[in-house]
Amino acid sequence: MGVSIVVAAILLYATRPLYFSVSDMETGEVLYGARVEDGERFSVTYIHSVERSPVKEVFEVRGTEIYTMESHTESFGAGMPYEGEVMELEDGKFIISDINRPVHGGTLRIRPSSVFPHHILIGDDDIVISDEPFKGRNLEVEVTRTFFKR
Repeated sequence: MGVSIVVAAILLYATRPLYFSVSDMETGEVLYGARVEDGERFSVTYIHSVERSPVKEVFEVRGTEIYTMESHTESFGAGMPYEGEVMELEDGKFIISDINRPVHGGTLRIRPSSVFPHHILIGDDDIVISDEPFKGRNLEVEVTRTFFKR
């Protein structure tokens, strides 16, 4: 009986659901949270501060890691993403795909623009991070395994 309890506890621990959160980097306050599935994709969209052109970056959840998968841009000026395996032009946008690179440290850090709309799109949610309560904060996007909402 003792072994079956240990096995059950290990299985329960290993199958904890994935939880996506956006929090204030300084205080740790969670400003948005939702359950996600392994392999689920989300995007961050914004207007590039120098080029003044729209950018869409696509990320994928892999366990508790976040991977950069695609970048959609209209130009290749200073600070614009450019690395990837495949590049194509579609509807006037350069799409760089198959980037497949883990986000450094497993946590995506974002400073939303106070001038242009800045969004995180995940599932059916469009989170406008240039508005309150996100506005003016340094944000961390991370995925954790937990039974409890953060």
